[in-house]
Amino acid sequence: MVSEKINNTEIKNKSFKKLDIFRELGNVIILVLIVIIMLIVNPRFLSIGNIVNISRQMVPIGILAIGAMFVIMSGGLDLSVAYGVSLAAVVFGLLYLRIANIFVVILITIFAGILMGVFNGLLITRLKLIPFIVTLATMAIFQGITYLIAKGQLIYIENPFITFLGSGSILKIPSSFIFLIFFYFIAYLILNQSKFGTYVIAIGNNEKSTILAGINIDKYKFYLYAFSGFCTGLGAFFLISKVQMSVPSIGGLPMLLDAVAATIIGGTSLSGGKGTVRGTFIGVLLIVIIGNIINLLALDANYRDVIRGLVIIGVLLLDKAINIKRSA
Repeated sequence: MVSEKINNTEIKNKSFKKLDIFRELGNVIILVLIVIIMLIVNPRFLSIGNIVNISRQMVPIGILAIGAMFVIMSGGLDLSVAYGVSLAAVVFGLLYLRIANIFVVILITIFAGILMGVFNGLLITRLKLIPFIVTLATMAIFQGITYLIAKGQLIYIENPFITFLGSGSILKIPSSFIFLIFFYFIAYLILNQSKFGTYVIAIGNNEKSTILAGINIDKYKFYLYAFSGFCTGLGAFFLISKVQMSVPSIGGLPMLLDAVAATIIGGTSLSGGKGTVRGTFIGVLLIVIIGNIINLLALDANYRDVIRGLVIIGVLLLDKAINIKRSA
């Protein structure tokens, strides 16, 4: 009987892995089909200039998506990054006007993002408030602070280092994209080769069992929201380096939706416990390419919002179907 149960468990685990592989391969197939169709419709799609543009567009969204991936895998959600990015960007712009050392400005900007994450983490872990409600409230708070301190200023950023990160390249590869690849490699190691990554997956799979195993889940949840804040500050910095300006409307809901959509398209389950760095990268690529196609075809920008929403709903339905299959 015991051996039969073990065999049944092994069979189920193998089928779950097949479902995950099928989902990831599905994203790759969709990506390939999009590329083929766009080559027929608009040959400029695979021009060097457009590929470089896509790779640069991926960076801020890709950084935010990694933060979202870790939080969602733990069963949480961070909506505050929508305007956390704007707030961090405005902080950068105001400091840029007052501090000569650009590296100090960058560090303070990233630290501002971490503080936002720490604030969320304390409310969620100490006061036991619901992540969705907390981060919805702090999103409104960050938006208000952004417009209060910015006072409608548009600040142009002119600095060689910022220009290099935003539009420079190394061996013809955009420097910001090289950083993104390195960042994803570090995220992969954290998720797959560290105790922290193991605990994130465990918390997302079953909080009660994780607590019974003697793991302080509040401590790791706090770290997760602090990390999400770090990604918010870092994403804001790379967004500024791309557009070369700081303005209160630089972030907002579209960035949040792109990051979350990319994460769940990449296979991160909203019920927690499942996700991959590789899948998130593919999701970011798909989201950015969809936006790029709309620009190339000169379509109304509102189509992007419609498509983004439909994609999220489609992935949620797929995620639900997979979860039903898992529980069968």
